[in-house]
Amino acid sequence: MTEPLELILRKGPDAGTSELTSPDVGFFTAARPEGSIFVPGETVGYLTRLGQSRRLVVPAGAAGRVANPPPERVHAPVEYGQVLYRLKPLGDIEVLVDGGDDKAANTAAELVFCAPQTGRFWHRPSPDDPAFCKAGDELEPGSPIGLIEIMKTFTQVNYAPTGNLPKRARVTRITVGDGGEVTEGDILIELEPVR
Repeated sequence: MTEPLELILRKGPDAGTSELTSPDVGFFTAARPEGSIFVPGETVGYLTRLGQSRRLVVPAGAAGRVANPPPERVHAPVEYGQVLYRLKPLGDIEVLVDGGDDKAANTAAELVFCAPQTGRFWHRPSPDDPAFCKAGDELEPGSPIGLIEIMKTFTQVNYAPTGNLPKRARVTRITVGDGGEVTEGDILIELEPVR
């Protein structure tokens, strides 16, 4: 199995921002949409060079919310050191990276629901139907969140309060655009517990 490539982290042009740049030349694909949340070790695209595709992962010390749109081309040619993502700081996520107290880290980890598999994430069953869930909706076990498509096969994703997720939660933000590509473990929605 091919080893993943870490993106190169460098300081951004504005205070508190950072940039993730390409570690090699090739074709960049499966870019994450603007507004996605990045944490270290997460897969955030692929780089293909000489017919070999390698996963791109967020390096240690990098975290935040994507502040730039993805490339217009699905397979965008990139050169070494080219900026792929600009990140804005995000308080709770930075606590995880900076090694803040355990309580803060546990709280941040509890507030996200991740993709159970790799594929394309859809918010609604068809273009004319309403979204399965939106910001402000309350979820309980079994509540539908969206669909994941793999090779024209659709699987419904339901809320499952595994680990330390609360039994009932409120959606604060959907982090993946309708039809966006996700990798298993990518954050789909941000949550807050219902009191």
